[in-house]
Amino acid sequence: MQTSPQIASLFYGYLGSDGVWQAQHVGWVDASNLAGGAAAGCVLAGVGTLPAAGLMLFDIGVDAYVIVRRIFYQWVYGRGLYINELMAKKFSLLGCVGMLITVTLQSRERRKSTPGLLNQAEERSARVSLALLFGRLMMSVLFLYVGLSELHRLLFQPYTPYLPGDGHDVVWPKAVELLLAVPFTLGFKMEAVTKLLAASLVLEAFYAWSWWRMSGDPNAFSQHRRAIHYREHFMTNVATAGGLLLLVKLGGGRYTVDELVKKKD
Repeated sequence: MQTSPQIASLFYGYLGSDGVWQAQHVGWVDASNLAGGAAAGCVLAGVGTLPAAGLMLFDIGVDAYVIVRRIFYQWVYGRGLYINELMAKKFSLLGCVGMLITVTLQSRERRKSTPGLLNQAEERSARVSLALLFGRLMMSVLFLYVGLSELHRLLFQPYTPYLPGDGHDVVWPKAVELLLAVPFTLGFKMEAVTKLLAASLVLEAFYAWSWWRMSGDPNAFSQHRRAIHYREHFMTNVATAGGLLLLVKLGGGRYTVDELVKKKD
């Protein structure tokens, strides 16, 4: 709501209308974001969870499309292949909402299932495992890409484009998440690794992206814009941690190293 000049103007006095990210705002993208926010509220309240989660998935898909389109055009116009940390986090949310839908469907199917229908149970198990694999790979994009690119920037580039003390320059979360990314991607020691990743993301959110502790004039354009950016990082971190906890509940599924080890035993 704050980043859309048209919507912010409707709430003049309550929302700042100067925190606009793009010079040209796209109406249908703003509408998708508003619908996604309303859907998240429905999921939180437990009202129409499945259709609301589907709408959230559509909204995140719209964000992913906008990001990929921007990356593509920057590359086409010779500005290089630029993917930042927040872009990668958006892709991880696709996996999180995908797992939320999986949990909801699995719960419904269990309530409807009839004892003795083993073939149907096998088919459901295969579908759930594929959904879990998709979710895990989407989140792996975040941990692997951000870990490698950001650590390379912090360790080997002499200058930072950010202000002193900026959350982008905090090293330890990226190092921890990169260290855990490989076993997470492979599905090795899933429960322990997933819990550690969730804890790391929440700690990073409060340590690096606590927008309410930012110093400076909150009414300044640059500070207002920076606060919106920090808040988006914070919320995305917490949401991804929630998706990881869903993965703990569901387990890794068939397509993991843990499952292969079990079969050999």
